[in-house]
Amino acid sequence: MNFLKVLRTPHLAILWSGQMLSAIGDQCFSVAIIWITTHLLGSMAGIVAALGSLVALLAGLPGGVLADRWPRRETMIYTDLLRALLTCTFTLLAISGTLQIWQLILLSMGLEALGAIFEPALIASLPQLTRDGQQLSSTNALMDGTLRMARILGPGLTGLLLMILPLTHFFTLDAISFALSALSILLLARRFPTRSSMLKNVQAGEERGHIFEDILIAFHHLREHRALTWALGSLGLVNMAWSATFFIGIPLLVARIPGANAGTYGLIVAVYGVGSVLGLFLTGSFASSRNLSLLYGGQVVLGLGFLLIGFTSTPILIMIGAAIAAFCDPVGDLILLIIIQTDFPIEHVGKMYSLRRLIAGTGQMLGSALAAPLFASLHIATGIILCSLAMILIGSISLLHERIVRRS
Repeated sequence: MNFLKVLRTPHLAILWSGQMLSAIGDQCFSVAIIWITTHLLGSMAGIVAALGSLVALLAGLPGGVLADRWPRRETMIYTDLLRALLTCTFTLLAISGTLQIWQLILLSMGLEALGAIFEPALIASLPQLTRDGQQLSSTNALMDGTLRMARILGPGLTGLLLMILPLTHFFTLDAISFALSALSILLLARRFPTRSSMLKNVQAGEERGHIFEDILIAFHHLREHRALTWALGSLGLVNMAWSATFFIGIPLLVARIPGANAGTYGLIVAVYGVGSVLGLFLTGSFASSRNLSLLYGGQVVLGLGFLLIGFTSTPILIMIGAAIAAFCDPVGDLILLIIIQTDFPIEHVGKMYSLRRLIAGTGQMLGSALAAPLFASLHIATGIILCSLAMILIGSISLLHERIVRRS
């Protein structure tokens, strides 16, 4: 609960307010884009989401490099304003009745690319906006909790909004939220480094040469930081098993339960979200310890929760397993964030954070791709159990490795 104390600091409360509104706006946008693309493409609607995810993956590292090279406050303001402009374009095209699928794809890809610049810039700015390591850890937890809460509350909130607004104006709401986020960052001018000092960083970035040289620098820093290298490798492998289980295995399992339907699966996803939020409230304070054993222990708990799901066919027990699996997830993410923000020079934090996202996202993508042959060749419960055991094994090996490193 320490992260709620962050809101007593005025400039952090302003920043959080902008990000909270932006998260709510993103939920509105997601509902609108999913509904419209489903109407236009039917079962092929996933193409738009897949292309957006691909852009986010490809643009991640270049976006992190740019977030490090450019003045971060201005970068966040301009990317927010550009995102507001793009979502307004959605509204105008939808109202005029000229919205076409290629426009949806291009605009969605543009939003993902801009997000790949904004998020690293935000994460890299937090050490400059907080007074010490404890407040930095609490601020990370607050921002992370905001996103998790928005994912849980979003469906209910959008349902209420549909009672008073047409779907096309969900794009308008998202545009307004981006504009308000930009305004909140604009109000923090005194909290950021002076423009002259930021210009020195920009010039230094230019002297480094091509953007791909900075990408190589990120990989060099990762290789030098052996603890983070192992942690991110472990994260990528666990994410492979997690995405295969969560996105493919559990829906297939639920579909074969008598009397279960899409609502049952939606409830399981909601319980998973609630479990992660509760975990954030109860374990978030441990993130400041920087103890990677907590990350690896969380991977073991994740596997145990999914293992329970694999051995049951009762919706209630599946929900309990989902809650257990999600409980320790937030603290591991926050520990990695603290390490990235504090162990690397401030001019490299953005690209290191993007590198973390790249490894995690690649694991998820590979897991989703490998899930099809896995569940086609094995019984669904067996596939979930194997993925769960893989998570437990990876976490256990990493725990053993961490203990050996600490003793040496």
